[in-house]
Amino acid sequence: MQTITFINPLKAGRLEAYKTFTEEILGPRREEYSDLMKRYGLKTAKVYSHALNGQEFIIVVHDAEDDAMERLSTFASSEHPFDQWFFKQLTELHEFEEGGDTLAKHLFSFEA
Repeated sequence: MQTITFINPLKAGRLEAYKTFTEEILGPRREEYSDLMKRYGLKTAKVYSHALNGQEFIIVVHDAEDDAMERLSTFASSEHPFDQWFFKQLTELHEFEEGGDTLAKHLFSFEA
């Protein structure tokens, strides 16, 4: 088991649209979203928004199976209809740079 964290900048003014997107995947498309998570070895999703210097960011934290990153490497080219819809939503909402890496680097873990 591992933790995977993505930090993605939103396009300007897209936070409300992102919230609408999350309502859809947690509502009428919940089962499809659950299936997507399972296909890619993602056990949980915790999603946060944060504004920094006038830029809105979405932070997504997943508890994931050990091979999740390998599975996720095929996500953008998936032919599964829900994966394609989901990827389209992400590209319409986020400012992704071509070749950019939104995966946060793990520095340390601590338990008291």
